[in-house]
Amino acid sequence: MLRKSAIAAVTVALAAGGAVLSVSPATAQLKEFRYSSWTPPPAPNNRFGSIPYFEAIEKELKGTPDEITFKNFMGAQLFNAFTTLAGVRDGAVDAGVTVPVYNAGELKAHNVIAQLQAPTSNGYAVAAASTETLLLGCPDCAADYAKNKTFSMGVYSSAPYHLMCNFEFKSVADLKGKKSAEGNPMFARLSAQIGMSRIQMGPADYLQALQRGTADCVYGPADWLNAFSLKDVVKTAVEDVTLGTVPAVSIMTVNQASWGKLSAKQREVFIKHYPDAVMRTTHGYYVDAERGKKDALAKGVKFIKLGPEFGKVWEDFRKKDPEIVAADAEKNGVTNAKKIAGAFIENIRKWEKVVDETGPDPAKLTDELRKRVYAKAKF
Repeated sequence: MLRKSAIAAVTVALAAGGAVLSVSPATAQLKEFRYSSWTPPPAPNNRFGSIPYFEAIEKELKGTPDEITFKNFMGAQLFNAFTTLAGVRDGAVDAGVTVPVYNAGELKAHNVIAQLQAPTSNGYAVAAASTETLLLGCPDCAADYAKNKTFSMGVYSSAPYHLMCNFEFKSVADLKGKKSAEGNPMFARLSAQIGMSRIQMGPADYLQALQRGTADCVYGPADWLNAFSLKDVVKTAVEDVTLGTVPAVSIMTVNQASWGKLSAKQREVFIKHYPDAVMRTTHGYYVDAERGKKDALAKGVKFIKLGPEFGKVWEDFRKKDPEIVAADAEKNGVTNAKKIAGAFIENIRKWEKVVDETGPDPAKLTDELRKRVYAKAKF
């Protein structure tokens, strides 16, 4: 009831602001597309992803009968990480950024992929492998989105994650008993193995949690040191062991009815430019991670090496975690969890070889993604 009331309130607010397009009859062509992102405007998924993506579509269709404009609500103006899916589902917006781990009950099958952050730290390979698995190899994922009157156009990857804390430490022993925070349940399992307790929250809440002591440590890519101002409170970050990359953030989770209101040409152009957005965003996270580290160092943050002890903890965790993810998913009703996990890991290995050949070149990888995945995907 509270969720429905919140969505209704946002819909009323949008209508009052003139952002809701009145479409009658239902088959009328969509001329304004409303989008919600819970990350701040400078975040890579906005700066490298949605903003240039929408600009490219507007430019290509400008002056034609299929011309379209975008209303881009960033920085959680409308919905946060947990409520965006409901906002898209209920038509308050036409599309938005979603993450399966924040909607694990609704997106059970895709959450299998989302929790498999451990198999590799190659974000470029993860973005392509996860998108291929989602669009071509996971009908259960598509079915879960369809139950929520949505679909995903594909996902990007973050840069590698690090453990970052609001105190200085030098060993794994110093972490025992401390409180950690992240959105991915994978880190609950890792924290338990280290001897830390765990709090689930979205990254927008990290700064306050670290400031108030609600959490002592967080897991995240280095760009968050800037994007969420964590450099102001983080004292120590671990750099010799990188903790995988997020494999399942959908820039464009789209309302099915809204997609149906786009013309054939509009849909064609949406699809045409999307692979660029996937790889450009992934590359952007690497660019911003370097800048985040540089700016954090200037603020006095220490990047340390915990050495073989932490490396062994991580390697032991990586080996056993995929089985745990699949088993937990099966308990929660995902009948093909092992198959989904296996397909994703197989695709990772395939795309790691592609990245070895192309290098971390977003333009070349976009071409490969378009040829290998988007030429075959159906929307």
